[in-house]
Amino acid sequence: MSFLYPTILFAFSAIAIPIIIHLFNFRRYKTIYFTNVRFLRDVKEKTDARSRLKHLLVLLCRILAIVFLIFAFAQPYIKNRTISQAVGRKAISIFIDNSFSMGQLASDVPLLEQAKLKAKQIVDAYSQDDQFQLLTEDFEGRHQRLVDKNEMYNLIKEIHLSPDTKYLSEIIARQKVALYKSNSPAKLLYVLSDYQKNFSDISNLKQDTSLQVSLVPISTAENENVYIDTCWLQSPVQIKGQPSLLFVQITNNSNHNIDNGRLTLKINNEIKAISNFSANLNTSIIDTLLYTITDNGWNQGELSIVDHPITFDDAYYFSYQVAEHLKVLVINESGNNPYLNAFFEKNSFFQTESSRLNQINYADLPGQQLIILNGIKELSTGLSAELKKFIAGSGNLIVFPDEGISMNSYNQFLQSVNADQLKDFTIRKKTVNRINTQDQLFADIFQQIPENLFLPEANASFTLTNYTATNASQLLKFSDGTSFVSKYHFGNGTLYLFAVPLDKKNTDLPLNPLFAPMLYKMAVSKEFFTPNSYIIGKNSEITVNSAFTTSDHVLHLKSNEDEFIPQQRLINNAITLLFGNDIKHSGFYALQDQAGTIKAQYALNYDRKESDLKFLSLDDLKKSGASLGIKILENSKRNLQEVIQGQHLGLPLWKVSIIFVLIFIALEILLLKFWK
Repeated sequence: MSFLYPTILFAFSAIAIPIIIHLFNFRRYKTIYFTNVRFLRDVKEKTDARSRLKHLLVLLCRILAIVFLIFAFAQPYIKNRTISQAVGRKAISIFIDNSFSMGQLASDVPLLEQAKLKAKQIVDAYSQDDQFQLLTEDFEGRHQRLVDKNEMYNLIKEIHLSPDTKYLSEIIARQKVALYKSNSPAKLLYVLSDYQKNFSDISNLKQDTSLQVSLVPISTAENENVYIDTCWLQSPVQIKGQPSLLFVQITNNSNHNIDNGRLTLKINNEIKAISNFSANLNTSIIDTLLYTITDNGWNQGELSIVDHPITFDDAYYFSYQVAEHLKVLVINESGNNPYLNAFFEKNSFFQTESSRLNQINYADLPGQQLIILNGIKELSTGLSAELKKFIAGSGNLIVFPDEGISMNSYNQFLQSVNADQLKDFTIRKKTVNRINTQDQLFADIFQQIPENLFLPEANASFTLTNYTATNASQLLKFSDGTSFVSKYHFGNGTLYLFAVPLDKKNTDLPLNPLFAPMLYKMAVSKEFFTPNSYIIGKNSEITVNSAFTTSDHVLHLKSNEDEFIPQQRLINNAITLLFGNDIKHSGFYALQDQAGTIKAQYALNYDRKESDLKFLSLDDLKKSGASLGIKILENSKRNLQEVIQGQHLGLPLWKVSIIFVLIFIALEILLLKFWK
């Protein structure tokens, strides 16, 4: 047995006090006179031996009470032979889970406050010379260094709930980075969390014998939660005056069915739709809301439900842009095409411009949404480069080749955008007999294809190479299996390549009833479009069109609560905004230039990973950590300072000493009171 404070053992000299009291009986006697003391002499002879034994037992109780009281102050312990102690200064990293799930109450105290208290107790267990690192879900740069004990206390006080979420493996990897910078021989990691199942990827951890990892579970009861998971619009392009169908995914993470739940949709702070939904226990459902788009420009959408006590995920924000016009550029070899003119002039939504090949203003190309090449015989190197850049930047390009094209110039361009190449313009009649209804281009054109549908024919057409390396999707096919029109993805845009020129001599496509709806969908469809919402902590960057600003102007994001200037990088025709950990609140963020002009509206939501309130049990933690040498500090009600010191010192005995002190004091009282 060893003592934490052995110098206190000198207090054993206090044992002399009860001995002196016993040897020198300082009690005063009162003399009483009797006429005959013969009977008293007989009583004294019978009781003297019992009185001497009583006094000796009282003395022994007093001595032992003092001995064990001194032991208690000296703090005896039995050394733990299984733990090898490193000598010198220690480096300790403490992670405090400050995600939204730690905002729950346990015994009327938030879990985060309990974790902060436990973290202070861990710090108390070490000396002033030791170094400490604090880490939270935010992964702040100031937390990536070692500090002294006093500064560690201050950092713990400043912790608040955060929307950021990380995995356990990411956290421990980050802790190791800081600890490896220290030359301390002893490196210790503590992770304080409620250990949600979708947080605790213990299977991804690897054993590291140079570190001692301890998990501190902050226990709570599993709460039931209903939340809005995500939403999406059926059409990627929204048009004023047109109906819009919104899909909403709602998850019921509870042990009972939800009946008559209410889902509310607001667009620009105006209620557009209300729906009642039902969801079985532990399932997700998809509800739909239909409303009419009434405003041009950027629209702000908010979905909401009512669910207590977990409320951070009861609202979901999204945004989308409704353009007044869609800009279309038709590039002709010589004169305008009457069929294209007739189609676009009838629809005021399209802002159409026609240009001859030799009159193209290349500076206008990035501002277009759709470019149509009609009957161009040869593609110059400069035009090919600009068209490639246009498609990559989310533009749509439709190509109607001329029968007398320069095959080499076309195929060089097609090869550069990973598309099939043209060959063999053949004069032979062919009929389209197959429509690719699986493609989203035809998703809402046909509910069911009529049996007598009149499909396009061609008197002469090109043959496409049909390379397997391309991502071609054949939209319309001839009866011989060759393509009439194919779709290719490149970058963020789409190329539509027709095998026929757009004239009545070679095809009846301009007169076919399929022509108008197909051309309309090619104009408005986007395979890759700006998301209608982003997730805080996951989407740390947003890419915007460089037409918003020039490289020497600074863009900034502003909401009702925050305003900051994100990092900005100009790459080709796009600006990438990097905002890291700057965004802490869900809602709408306006992208503004220096003049305060709003260029875009972005919706950001909290990560729904925190909405799944299922936790690992203590047994699960023990089983998972056993093979990795991870310790579990399981008794959350104990003071962690005592637990940790006990782990390092061995088995503490000071509490046993206090118990013995009380026992001997109680025995003394009993002897004095009942032994007459």
